[in-house]
Parts: sequence; structure tokens; C-alpha cells
Amino acid sequence: MTRNPNNKWRLNSQLARRHRFAPLQAPEHSDTQEPGWDDYQQAYDKGYEEGLTNGHREGLESGKEEGRRAGHAAGFNQGKAAGELAGKTDIDQQLNEVLTPLSALKSLLEEGYNQQINEQQSLILDLVRRVSQQVIRCELTLQPQQILALIEETLAALPDNQGNIAIHLEPSAVKQLQNLAADKVADWHLVADADISAGGCRIVTEHTDADASVETRLNACMDQVQAKLAQAHD
Repeated sequence: MTRNPNNKWRLNSQLARRHRFAPLQAPEHSDTQEPGWDDYQQAYDKGYEEGLTNGHREGLESGKEEGRRAGHAAGFNQGKAAGELAGKTDIDQQLNEVLTPLSALKSLLEEGYNQQINEQQSLILDLVRRVSQQVIRCELTLQPQQILALIEETLAALPDNQGNIAIHLEPSAVKQLQNLAADKVADWHLVADADISAGGCRIVTEHTDADASVETRLNACMDQVQAKLAQAHD
């Protein structure tokens, strides 16, 4: 509750009482004239009235000043709070206006970046495939006996007790094996198959069909390369 100095002054003024001086007995013999009772009483009344008036005025001015300060402080706090709220709202709106196009730009850049990465990965995979094919051709030319090692490795991976084994090879590879290791392939049933590319083989039994063609093995390697590229991108 706000203290009102005027109410305080009224309360004090109601409690105040004028003092009445007792009449003074003038001396019977005096050559100088002394102030009488009326003079004392008038002086007291005058002082009382002046004090009352001055107190009222000072209390009123003090109350006004205190009220002004309190109102100024309250208005300042309210204005400050309203200004901060308005400023925050304005800043939020400006940030939203800035962030909206930035978000769209970010999405566009990410989409372009991912597309570029995918294109680069495709180029890398295609390059690796081409290089691998060239290396396989060169190796077969320099070391044709490698097809023999491939057949033995594929046969070792088959389950036991396989009967009627047919080894499908590229036609020129059949002739090469017969020339290079006639004793080794004497017990093998070699089949010239135009669908088999150079450097690969396909072994067919009663219960198994093992594809060891160059394309199948190369695709398996390319899948691993692609997985590594995707992992590096992530």
C-alpha cells in the first residue's frame, strides 16, 4: 500500500492541540512594561499556524515528490518490459525472415552436393570396373595358367561327393588348358561355352551351379567398393 504523506499530516494535525498558557501576574511595581498574556498567546498561535501551514506544504511537496518517483519507477519498469517484449518479437520475426531462405538454400546445397557425390561415385565405380577388366585381360595374356588356379579354387569350394562335374569355359580357354596341363585336365569334363567371358568359369554338378565368371566376381568386388565409398561419404 502506498503511503500518503497528506493522510499522515492530517492524522498528526488532529492529534495536535494548541497549548494555552496560564495568565501571568504582572508585578505590582515595575518601571518597564512587560509583555502580557495576550502577546504570548498571539505569538504561540502565530507560530502554531505557521508551523501547521509549513508542515502541510512540506508534507504535500514531499508526498508529491515521492509519488512522482514511484510513478516514474513504475512507468520505467513497465516501459522497459514492454520494450523488451516488442524488441524480442521483432528480432524473432526478422530471424524467421532470414532463416527461411537460408533453410531453403541449405536444402538446395545439400541436394546438389549429394547429387555431385553420387555422380562422382558412379564415375569412380565405372573407372575401377574398366581398369579391373583391363588388368584381368593382361594377366590372362601373361599368365594363362591362372584359369587353372581359378578352377581348382572353385572345385575346392564345392560340397563333397559331387558327381558329373562339367566345367564351362570360354572356348579359347579350353584349348589353352589342354595345351598347358593336359594331364591335369584329363579327368575333367571341359565344356566350351561362348557365354563365358575370358578369365571366368562355371562349374555345374548334379546339385550345384557355381558361377565363377569374371562378371560375377567383379560385381562382388564393385559392391564392396561402392559400400566403402558410401561409408566414407556418410
